[in-house]
This record gives sequence, C-alpha cells and structure tokens, in this order.
Amino acid sequence: MFIKGIFHLRRDIAMSTPTQPEQTQQAQELAAKLRENIKMKRSLTPELRRLLRLRLEMERREPEWMRMDEWRFWRIERQDRWRRPKSLDNKIRHQIKGYPPLVKIGYRQPRAVRGLHPSGFELVRVWRPEDLDKVDPTRQAVVIAGTVSKRKRLEIIRKALERNIKVVNLSWRDIVAILGVNTVEEAKKMLNLTQNK
Repeated sequence: MFIKGIFHLRRDIAMSTPTQPEQTQQAQELAAKLRENIKMKRSLTPELRRLLRLRLEMERREPEWMRMDEWRFWRIERQDRWRRPKSLDNKIRHQIKGYPPLVKIGYRQPRAVRGLHPSGFELVRVWRPEDLDKVDPTRQAVVIAGTVSKRKRLEIIRKALERNIKVVNLSWRDIVAILGVNTVEEAKKMLNLTQNK
C-alpha cells in the first residue's frame, strides 16, 4: 500500500511538470547564435588550408621528445620538460641508433600557420568585455582567460555573440547559463545537437 502511494505521488509530479521548457523568442535567437558560433570556421585560402593539413600530418609524425635517462630515472621523467643534451658522451646528442631522436629545426611547423587554431583563427586572450573591441572577427577568435569570473565570462560571451566573434573555449556550463535552462540535455535540445536514434 505504501509503495503504491509513492508510485501515485511520482506519477502526479511527473504529470504536473512540463515536458518541454517554454522557450522565449530571445532564448531561441541566442540558441541560433550559439549554434553558429560553435560551427563557425574561418574562410581560408587553398594555400592556408593545405598548410593546416600539412601541419596536422607533421604533428602526427613528430616523435615524443625525451631527455637522456628519462626512461631510467623518475626524477627526470616527472619534470616533464625537455633539455638540450650537452655532455660529451651523450648518446642522444651523437644521434646513436636505438636512442630517442634529437630535436632539430626540420620538425618545425610552416610559418604561415604557426600558432593558429585548427579552425584557422588566430587566438586572442580576453579578460574583459572591452577587449573584444580590438578583435577582428574575420581572422581572429577569442579565448576567455581562466581567471575570469562567471559573471564577466557570460558578459564576454554575450558581447562576442552580438559581434559574431568565435569563442573557442565555450563550455556546456556557459551554454546552460546563457540559455537559462537547467541541464545540458535541455541545452542540446535547444541547439538541436541531439542525435536522433
């Protein structure tokens, strides 16, 4: 009897709560702008597109750089930074077979795409909404600094959406807060990013 009472209570709560949140016109416009911002890519010349593909291939083939004796001593491995081999008998410096490769200038990326985001944008770090005035939306994208508070972060995102500037480090927490929904699933439904199975 007690279990039956709980079941009816759950059913009544489920029936009383609306299945879909009421979407205002402003929320739908924000969702459309966010959808565009997520999918935004820079219009690239064929040469830049070729160099970005080349850079990706070079990054895949680039070896893992190791220091001498990194495989032997944990105190060297834990530092997680490379140092140039200098000693007279260093096997990496002598490029002896069976030892890790030596860092050389030939592994460097093409100059035209050096430092670009994979989407082709130059990255600009932003701390406040006024910093967006200096950004060129056609070739630059924005990265919000990690020390920015949530309130100012949302202000930056709203201003970037108005000015059609790509925000690279948008999180689902930001999207949920801007759209004014409660869960990530609701935000995905508003953005039409759910996969139909």
